[in-house]
Amino acid sequence: MEVMEGNIAMLSKTKLWLHAVQRWGFSFLIGMVSTGICPVSAEVLMTTDFESGTFSGWTVFSTSNGTLGGKGFPTVALCDHVNPVSPSHCLQVQVGQLHYAPTHELQQGGGIGLTTMTISGLIQLSARVGVTYHSPDYKRNLNGGLFEWVVDDQVIADLDVGPMEDGGTVQHQFTGKVPVPAGRHTIQLRVTRPFQSGAGKPAPIQFVDDVMVELLPQP
Repeated sequence: MEVMEGNIAMLSKTKLWLHAVQRWGFSFLIGMVSTGICPVSAEVLMTTDFESGTFSGWTVFSTSNGTLGGKGFPTVALCDHVNPVSPSHCLQVQVGQLHYAPTHELQQGGGIGLTTMTISGLIQLSARVGVTYHSPDYKRNLNGGLFEWVVDDQVIADLDVGPMEDGGTVQHQFTGKVPVPAGRHTIQLRVTRPFQSGAGKPAPIQFVDDVMVELLPQP
């Protein structure tokens, strides 16, 4: 009889403990909702690593007096900036002014863009971008390039690389985020420089890889 009563008492304590755990878990979920700490899932609208050797759904464009580098550019080629043992493909351009015009809009070049339909939310953008510079004649270039995320003709994030030394390589994770209403939206990754580029010009080469376009729910 004492053993049975002990088992009953133990079962009662176990039920009370499970009930407390359930109540605590429910209260925790209510607290997450009330404080806005709710798990959110992003819808991936586009992801591009250029391993196909193509622009993979993106449209290439140039600015009014811009160039993406002349003959041979833009191109999708092997990049060994991260892993020389197992290099990946990336988009490569050599942006700048087509004809030097110091009294007009200096930043010229181009980039890649796409158009997409979305519900209202937050468009989140990311890409691995970088610049390399090699010149047999000049030890330094004054401008490696300006990277910009542009959504519906508005710049939402920018990254100015600045001067580049001969033999130098820089790279960054370039991100941006902007709220949008439901409808059609244009997205561009624009790259420009305030100097000439083209055949025979010792201009830096810009590269883009691992591009992702996502849509997050409005908070």
